[in-house]
Order: sequence, then C-alpha cells, then structure tokens
Amino acid sequence: MTSSSSIAVSPVHTRGFQRLVWALLVTSWGIALLSLGLSLSRWAAIGHAGGWVDWLPMPVLPVPALLAGLQPPLAMATHWRWLGAALECIPGLALFYTVGCVHRICRAFLAGTVFGPEVVRGFRGLGWGFLALLASSLVYQASVTASLSWLASGQSGGLVVLGLGSFEISVLVVGLMMLLLARVLAEGGRLQAEADAFV
Repeated sequence: MTSSSSIAVSPVHTRGFQRLVWALLVTSWGIALLSLGLSLSRWAAIGHAGGWVDWLPMPVLPVPALLAGLQPPLAMATHWRWLGAALECIPGLALFYTVGCVHRICRAFLAGTVFGPEVVRGFRGLGWGFLALLASSLVYQASVTASLSWLASGQSGGLVVLGLGSFEISVLVVGLMMLLLARVLAEGGRLQAEADAFV
C-alpha cells in the first residue's frame, strides 16, 4: 500500500513533469531541424541578393567567416555550395546525435524510469555528444574559413581561423557535467537495485 501511494505522488508520474518532458523532446528536435535547415539555406543564398535571401534570419556567411572579416563572394559554383552544405553537416551530425540522446532520456522518463540503464546511457551519450559538438565546431570553423578565404583570394591562398569562446567553453563544461551525472545515476541505479533486492 505504501509503495502504490509513493508512486502516485512521485514527481516523475505527474502531468506537469510529463508535459515538461514532452516540451523538451519537441523543442530539441524542432531546434535541431530548424538549425540544420537554416545552415544549409545559407549556402544556397551566397551570391544572391533580394527575394527570399532577405528573409533569412541570420547572416549569409557563417559566424567564423564574419569574425575573420570575410565578405560573401559575388558568385559561387554549384560544387562549392555542395561543399559548404557538407561542412554544415559536420556539426549537424553531432547535434542530431546529442538530440537523439535527449530523446532516449525523455522516452525513459515518460516510461517512469529515472535510474535505469537507458537513462544512464542517455546521459553518457549526451555528455559525449556535447564534446563532439565542441570538436565539430572547431573543425567547422577551420574548414569554413579556409574554404571561403580561398575562394575570396581567387583560389591562390587562404586562412584558417579557430576560436575558443564562451560557447565552446560552455559546451565543454556541460559535456563533462553530463558524463559526471551519468556516473552518479549509474551509482543511484546500483543502490536502488540493491535496495529492491533486500526488500
């Protein structure tokens, strides 16, 4: 009788918690898809002016290229646009892996599991996903600035820009925290299993 009443009042089983988990799930996938779509559209917009390009809610050039002082080329061949789209997929893959881990965690929470192995794997993957975002961000910065500066110089030279700002440091800290949290949850799951076995 005690166990059923404790389950009834558990925050994991409340409607507010369930709504919060669904909001996190929908928001994370929505932001990931929107981010990838906008990132790919910028490479279609380079070299064009007016029309739908004016409606883009972001600069045409990626931020690392803007910080390097580069200007968008007046024209760009199709194969260079495809190269730019491929470069956008480098951080995009890390982002979708991270969102996939959030999806795994949310699915476990919706099932009422807090300390299960699925949650531990989700948070561990989330930590590695944030670290992959950091690494892919550095690769992206170097690749984009090298490509665009090479095109701007008439394919006779270029520059590579790497930046380690507050975003990269925050991603590193959050990634390490998620890995630490995964270890804590794994220990919590072990203690819960021992308690259940004792009862």
